[in-house]
Parts: sequence; C-alpha cells; structure tokens
Amino acid sequence: MILEILICTINEGIAKVPDVLMPPRDDVRYVVSMQWTREEVKGCVPSVLRDREDVKLVFLEGKGLSRNRNNAMANASGDILLIADDDNRYTDELIENIFEAYEAHPNADVIHFQALDMEGNPLHPYPADFVSSVELSFRRKVTVRFDERFGLGSEKLCAGEEQVWMKDAKDAGYTIIYVAKPVVMTSAGTTGDKFVGNPKVQMSKGAAFKYEYGVGESVWRSVKEAGWYMWHKKVNPIPILLNMLKGIIEI
Repeated sequence: MILEILICTINEGIAKVPDVLMPPRDDVRYVVSMQWTREEVKGCVPSVLRDREDVKLVFLEGKGLSRNRNNAMANASGDILLIADDDNRYTDELIENIFEAYEAHPNADVIHFQALDMEGNPLHPYPADFVSSVELSFRRKVTVRFDERFGLGSEKLCAGEEQVWMKDAKDAGYTIIYVAKPVVMTSAGTTGDKFVGNPKVQMSKGAAFKYEYGVGESVWRSVKEAGWYMWHKKVNPIPILLNMLKGIIEI
C-alpha cells in the first residue's frame, strides 16, 4: 500500500515544502502542486523537490486552493491520498496511524483523522462536526473533486470546501469513517478561526450550510450561529447573520 501526500502551495510558499518531506520511505510518496501567479516564481523551486524520486512536482497557473487540490489529485498515483499544506509536518508514528486505519477498515473509502499543533496539542476539540482538510484521506478510487467555488483564493467563498467535499462523497455512496488518531502536525489556527472578523468566511459558512442542508435549515443554522457568537463572544450578531444569508443566496 502506497500513501501519497498531496502538498499544495502557491508562489513563494514552495520554499517551505522541503520541510514537509520526511526521510524517504518505500511506502510514502508526494505530489507537490505549485500554483503560480507570476512566471518568475517557478524559478524558486528548491532543488530537492526536483531531485527526490519520491516527489512529483506539478504546476498550475492562477489561484484557488480547491483548483490546486484538484490538480494534485489528478496527478496522484498512490493507493491512499492525504491532503496536505505547505506548513505540515509528519513523523513515522503519524504515518503509521494512516496505514493501520486502512488495514483495520478495508471497506472504508474516506477516513478523516485528527491533527495536532506544533506543540503536540489537538488542533481543535474532537470529535468535531467539521473536518479540516489536513485531517482528510481517501482511496484514489474516490472520484469526488473539490467544488472550486469554495476555498482560499476563490472569488467569493474562501472556506467550506471540506464540508462540501464530504457532502459530495457521502452523496456518491462512499463509505466515510472517523478514526480518533492524529496524522499530522500543523500550524495552530484554521480559516474558521477568522470567522468573527471576516465577512467572506461568514458568507462561506452560510453557503456551505445551504449546500449541505438546503435553504430552510441553512437559514436556521445561520441564526443559531450568529446567536452563539452574540452570547459567547459578545459581538453584534446582525452583520454575521446578514453575511451568512448572502452566502446562502450566493449558491
């Protein structure tokens, strides 16, 4: 069984990718998908990414993280694929958690795991009602792709792509399970942490609610979400709710 780690980056982020790589293993490979918006940054690729036999380097002009994820998936050849960013770190112990999970659950098509911050603490409380992209793995036979309307770099909806992907995978009939083991260390904080101060994140959550639950329930969930921030974070819920409703209208 070959695990392929799909590392997505853009422009100067390529300089961080060598630190993501583990010492070579026979059962681990990498696809590095580099988006670029300026031709000259393609000359900044560290030589190790071209020299290592276990690394496949591909390029994609433009921006949009979901586009980049899809490009990495299209160039993958491993048995199990793991979504990754250019600030992730892996160890043999974490990687073994992936192999053990797929061996223990041969009928699973998608397995989502846990992530740690760089100090070894859980990235967020588990279990959770959402999935961070770096917690997500799946067999290469899974044909679902990320909805390019969502995710960093998208025109209007800068988050929510994982929730939408999971909905599409479920609707396609794939078997999805959660295994309560960590598989990655990553920088603390997620796009969702920027929810209060970022109208695009608020719009994205409203849009993802609608995608998953339909209009009626998405409106109700948006009201509850805005109310939660009012009671627990002492912020004005009206702008949050209005932005979430804009997201519901958007898709």
